[in-house]
Amino acid sequence: MTTDIKVESAPDLLVNNEVFNIRCARKREGEVLSVASFLTAGASCELVSSVLNYLYELIEKKLPDYDLWLFIGSSAWQPDTRIVRHRKLWGALKSRGYEIVGGSNSQEYIVEEEGKIKFFGALRLSKMSIGTVANVLEAERCSYVIALPKGFNVQVALDKGWSGDVEEDLSFHYLLSEKQGLLFKKVGEFDDGERGFITVGSSELIRVLLH
Repeated sequence: MTTDIKVESAPDLLVNNEVFNIRCARKREGEVLSVASFLTAGASCELVSSVLNYLYELIEKKLPDYDLWLFIGSSAWQPDTRIVRHRKLWGALKSRGYEIVGGSNSQEYIVEEEGKIKFFGALRLSKMSIGTVANVLEAERCSYVIALPKGFNVQVALDKGWSGDVEEDLSFHYLLSEKQGLLFKKVGEFDDGERGFITVGSSELIRVLLH
């Protein structure tokens, strides 16, 4: 399927712009997060897969020393039961019919608080993964696709945790930007006119990706 993808960028995520705006700016001295969008018109779930495939090929071409990862976490606290601990993150996804094809080096991290638990996990993706990852991104709000230098210790990011909301996760974005990562967040719902991804990272990396 051929998909027309509109690409736009802005040099500073925390300055009012035409790409992506957040409500509360908490800028760090000397650090700037740039933003770019990759959007296509329509409401089909297949469009998300098409845009993600485009991004995978773009990273392969422009950032050949990078891997693409799925970062996903629990959206809500879960009861600390034997079944929840047995299934963990990836098992719980599989039980709901979401199994990612072609992934490798899966990792998980558990957070415990007042008798409740959350899971955060990372999975390195391959070209085969794209279709099944798109389905997971549609279902799970607490998720990002992240391009990271090969050999990066993803435990650093897992320990930080995230919510899946760009504004709430600014410190997470700053951390990954410092580590030369690019975060991709799915945007657009079924009733929106456009769907696709925004990416947040350093201006240097986004410039490399777009030019």
